[in-house]
Amino acid sequence: MAILDNIPGWKVFSAGIGIAALAVVGWLVYRWQFAPVTDLKQLQHEATAHALDQLAQVYVEKVRLEGEQRIVVMPVLKDTSNGQVRDMVIRRLNKLEGVKADVPRDPTLEERATDLIKSVIKKEESRPDPMTVFAKSAEADEVISVSVEKLWSGTDSGICELDVVRIVREKDKAKVEPTLSIKGLSGTARADNAAPDESGPGFWAGVGGFLWRLLAVLAATAALPFLAWPGIKAAFRADSNAINGGLLGALTLADLLVLFALVRFEFSTAAVVSACLLLPAALLYNFRMMNFIEER
Repeated sequence: MAILDNIPGWKVFSAGIGIAALAVVGWLVYRWQFAPVTDLKQLQHEATAHALDQLAQVYVEKVRLEGEQRIVVMPVLKDTSNGQVRDMVIRRLNKLEGVKADVPRDPTLEERATDLIKSVIKKEESRPDPMTVFAKSAEADEVISVSVEKLWSGTDSGICELDVVRIVREKDKAKVEPTLSIKGLSGTARADNAAPDESGPGFWAGVGGFLWRLLAVLAATAALPFLAWPGIKAAFRADSNAINGGLLGALTLADLLVLFALVRFEFSTAAVVSACLLLPAALLYNFRMMNFIEER
């Protein structure tokens, strides 16, 4: 370490690396532990929310007639959103006054409900007694299973079709309600109630969008050190490694912010991979530019 400390600019570079590493670790912890799932595209999210608004109306009426409802939400079938649809179902129902929705806390309830739901989906004549679902979970009023039949979005519209199976407890008996089919729309499809155009933006339109964003990020990365020239000169006059390292980290963070701003802060796989590639390149470039400015 003593040898490395003698390399000009090493302390600034290492401090910047440390700050950037802490920022990345903090962001990863937030994404994995605290942030809600955001796998759905914006128009898909809006279409799903529209469908769940319709589902919520069923429980608004039920609460009005029967009082507080405790609902167990089963895992969503045919869901490719990494659990986001189920999370949206629970969050939407919990916004209703008099409704408490949660995942199954009793694994045996989930097992019993799964057997019954499978028989409903397959339209089998012999089904398990619905009351057995509530045998060890008398506090639940309903168990619902949501199935994603269609979830799609194009350039300016989206559609979400859900089938909902409701197992309802009524005092000392239970029953399976008829499957509830719901269609949610977003964008222009919701505005004029027309079927969305499924042609999509096309390959070349997607490539063009990627290229202009790439050029914008590279241009911003190249220009930011020059825009911060007075601040960099002032930092070097202060002769503080901490200030120099903080400035290097701030410039690199600004580069990453430009990248995510161009994708409307949607943390998609492409955006995260691009940020991981940009991070070391931006650190090295900003470090070299700070040395260049110091020499001038």
